[in-house]
Amino acid sequence: MQRQRQTISVRQLAILVIFFAIGDMQLYLPPLTAAYAKHSAWMSGVIGIPFGVGAAWFLFSISKRFPGKTLIEINNQAFGKIAGGLLSFVFLMMMFNTSITQVREIADFVSTQMMTETPQIVICLLMVLPITLAIRGGITTIARLGEVIFPFFFAMFILLVILLIPKIDLTQMLPIEVTGFPGIMKGALFFIAFPFCEMFAFLMFFDRVEESEHAARDYLLAAFVAGIAIWVTIVLCICVLGVFATEHTIYSPYVMAKKINIGDFVQRLEAVLAVDYIISTYFRCIIYGYAFIRGLQQLFKLQDHRFLMRPFGFLIVGYAYFLAPGIVSFVHFDVVWLFWVFSYSPGLLLLSYIAARLKAGWKKGEG
Repeated sequence: MQRQRQTISVRQLAILVIFFAIGDMQLYLPPLTAAYAKHSAWMSGVIGIPFGVGAAWFLFSISKRFPGKTLIEINNQAFGKIAGGLLSFVFLMMMFNTSITQVREIADFVSTQMMTETPQIVICLLMVLPITLAIRGGITTIARLGEVIFPFFFAMFILLVILLIPKIDLTQMLPIEVTGFPGIMKGALFFIAFPFCEMFAFLMFFDRVEESEHAARDYLLAAFVAGIAIWVTIVLCICVLGVFATEHTIYSPYVMAKKINIGDFVQRLEAVLAVDYIISTYFRCIIYGYAFIRGLQQLFKLQDHRFLMRPFGFLIVGYAYFLAPGIVSFVHFDVVWLFWVFSYSPGLLLLSYIAARLKAGWKKGEG
């Protein structure tokens, strides 16, 4: 019996974009931008948001240029089945690696900050079931789950922002341009690459989004809202903790949340930020994971993706646990990963787009 084609609404797409773009960035991006831009880290966000939304628009425009096609099909159209298949396999390996990296990041965070006596392998095992069940259910299941959880996620974020207002010291943002424009731009590159350029995974299910005249507007607005949320987190870290603590603390937003203390009664709310972080990182993981599984299905012409979930679950545990010696390794790898991301998006994506357009133009001319 043929399965019904799954679709998602534009509103559901916007929610997934917000979850994906925020992802693990609300913990990892403030130290990165502060390391290069210092007191002007907030300026890196101001520069990064419009360019990041532009990168998101570029990805959406590709899907509109090739309606009904996924990234795998675009590559096949551009380079043929063999060369296009090899290029698609490179993209799939990127999706696979990034998806499971999110699991390892959650395991590192929980085992070092919250449950210090719990081995990382146990955290990885606990993540397998919710990840594989969501991906097995398909994009409709993922989108509906996002719709249910998003109000709680948004409310907890707003609550943290409001409760941190008494701790804000705007003088922490001075002096401006300590590192000069080059330092600000270096911080902006991280702001553009990690939340926005990695959104090429959405090319694997833009074809499942219902037709709407407001699709582009809602999609770009969601990317903008996610950028603002990350920027607000950076500004709060600088104003509450200061530049030095933000730069040299891996989980500086989590430490910042510990500063909440209203009348010695409302305090120890860092768990709220931890839940927000785990939720958004979980969605980033399953979006990448679904894109990877569906890509395999299309690349190898499989009838159903569900039988792939068991081996994928085993790979989550093994690969996540042996991915890196510790969280410090991820920090040292950030600059390399920055150029790695740009080489995929817009690098290889732009190459596929140009090749496909040229090939379509040649066929039209021959006709």
